[in-house]
Amino acid sequence: MTTTSPPGGENELIKSLKRQLAVSQAEAHLHLKEVRRFNFIISEITEAAEGGIFMRQNLAGDYMYISEQLAEILGYGDIGMPPSYRQFLEQIHPEDLDRAMAMAEAKEEPDWDVENDAPTRNKTAFAESVLDLPSAKPIPRNIFTTGAGAHLEFRYLNQLNEYRWFRASAKRYQPEGEPEQIIGLIIDINDVKVLEEQRRAVNEELKAFMYSVAHDLRAPVRHIASFAEALREEPDASAEDRTTYLHYVEQSASKLAKMIDGLLMLSRNQREEPKIVPVNIEEMLDQIISGTRQTERQAAELIIEQDAFPIIYTDAGLIEQVLQNLLSNAIKYSSNRQRAVVRINYYLQEGQHVISFSDNGIGFDPAYADKLFQLFSRLYAADDIPGTGVGLASVHRIMRNLGGSIEADGKLGKGATFTLRLPVKVGASSAF
Repeated sequence: MTTTSPPGGENELIKSLKRQLAVSQAEAHLHLKEVRRFNFIISEITEAAEGGIFMRQNLAGDYMYISEQLAEILGYGDIGMPPSYRQFLEQIHPEDLDRAMAMAEAKEEPDWDVENDAPTRNKTAFAESVLDLPSAKPIPRNIFTTGAGAHLEFRYLNQLNEYRWFRASAKRYQPEGEPEQIIGLIIDINDVKVLEEQRRAVNEELKAFMYSVAHDLRAPVRHIASFAEALREEPDASAEDRTTYLHYVEQSASKLAKMIDGLLMLSRNQREEPKIVPVNIEEMLDQIISGTRQTERQAAELIIEQDAFPIIYTDAGLIEQVLQNLLSNAIKYSSNRQRAVVRINYYLQEGQHVISFSDNGIGFDPAYADKLFQLFSRLYAADDIPGTGVGLASVHRIMRNLGGSIEADGKLGKGATFTLRLPVKVGASSAF
């Protein structure tokens, strides 16, 4: 016996299926809309946090999702980053990677069963896609530690071959029937790290500064007190002895006054904001050389040679102090020669003005080069070469204030060279 569908039955079935398809399409569209909204929210949140997202879908595999925003933050926005955990680790600074590996090994976080809130071992990982499959090669230890307050700070190498500081915060979870996963946020903390390092350096310098002030200012004060006491306790001393005592008192007072003046100048140079203007270095050097030849102790024959200089954009008052100090030192420390030669060189290198002062004077032991720029530090007795030990310390701080640097090179008995490096200001001309 055969049965036949009632008239129009197939049409009703088709209509029903079409209604169900329309509902499914509407639900899918709604879900897609929610996914897009969720992605937008995540993107906005990470952008507001100035961070980027990463995800490791299976800790046994090499796949690592790196968002476009994270690639941009890490310095690879132009070329993107491959989704590889191994390649991600290769760009981390070796010191930071070793530290992260050691911390991860010490912590040895177990796989975590989120549903039961308990650690679990040997949980079978179910791979839903080829990206979730375990790697054929051993995967390096997971460095993204999780938990409250667990952060990983590291330096990462960017396209420009420069290391910048970043901080990673991660969360570990394991969806039912899926491999354990880690999702995290990485933010740029380079500016914070630089400020921390600067603050640490300033604190160390302040400690050394306070020690130098307390230690070195005590000497002339002690001399003044000692000879003043000698004058008081020896009222019948001869006129010659009293003159000698007064001479030492005056000498110590003069030295103390110069040291205090140097400290005031040093403090003023550190507080002032540089006023960047075009400076004619050649004209400035001509005036400095003329004045120094008349006032500084010098050799019987003094030859000063100098290169041509472009107009340099810097602080006129501060750079004049630097040039004056270095020229005075070159002349003063070569004054024991019958024929002293001071050479002032200039060249442009990698966006920096490089100025050097070389002399054929008494030089210094390279082992003590780091002491040259310390406050009140002198390598020679005041009787041999007069000075307070403030000049080079002030030069060092001025150069740092100008965004530049100074370095010293020399050999005992064979002269010295002091080299200045000043950044070329953007938009400034370096034409002669």
